[in-house]
Amino acid sequence: MPISSGWPLKAGDIRFFVPFFASTRLAQHPLSRSLYVNGMGLYLKAKGHKMERQEHEDNLLMFCSEGAGYVETEIESLTVKAGDLICLPKGTLHKYGSHRQTPWTLYWVHFDGEHAADYWQHINPQSSVISIGNHPKIIADFETLFSARQTGYSMKAFIHAAQSLKQMLTFIALLYSKHGQSARNQIDLDAIQAIMQSHLSGELHLEELARTANLSKYHFSKRYKELTGYSPIQHFIHLKMERACYLLDISSQPISQIANSLGYDDAHYFSRLFKKVTGLSPREYRKLDRG
Repeated sequence: MPISSGWPLKAGDIRFFVPFFASTRLAQHPLSRSLYVNGMGLYLKAKGHKMERQEHEDNLLMFCSEGAGYVETEIESLTVKAGDLICLPKGTLHKYGSHRQTPWTLYWVHFDGEHAADYWQHINPQSSVISIGNHPKIIADFETLFSARQTGYSMKAFIHAAQSLKQMLTFIALLYSKHGQSARNQIDLDAIQAIMQSHLSGELHLEELARTANLSKYHFSKRYKELTGYSPIQHFIHLKMERACYLLDISSQPISQIANSLGYDDAHYFSRLFKKVTGLSPREYRKLDRG
């Protein structure tokens, strides 16, 4: 698994490659063989940084947190800006580099595993460069990976890094889905769902949500269902029932009181609605053995 290490480090930079003996064990271990880290690093304002690979035998994910750069593959040539991910699956011939005037700060991880291709498919990047925004959790996730390099080649630390990488990739898939859908559909799902959460104790009308999205009720409902699989009001009801489950779990409040706290004066109607959503009545749900 050749990874070039010719870039000169400076203060604050990080570069760590998992030794071959450890990668071999990770590829065989039941907790890591599906996905494991081969190398990781951080280049701060990397002026003059560039790389070209004619052979690419593992997977490479990079995150630009500031500055700019470029990526070229056999099929596309793309610019990179802060908040962009560079996605280079195994076998993708590529070259990339930092912008001369505004050099990038770049977090990166090389990885492999039996299910590496499945994680790419779950993210489903539409090109080698995708935008997810400058999300602080991505940087925190990379820093979690970096902690494995100071453990004396501990297999337990490498296995923990493998699990952290899995979580990071699935979180990226979620971020990319939200970011891309919001941009394409002009709906800020986080803002809409924040309004829903703030109205769980009462009613919420479709007109209010549509106004937030600057759309007609018809177009808002259609686009919202395309994004979530539910109509806005269905989703609002599901959030109410989710809250009801929480209250049933943590308290001994009467069902009528829980219904009232969620804006339902009729406890029987609330119970029918709860069963429609969860498959259980509130009383049946409360009797579940969660031990």
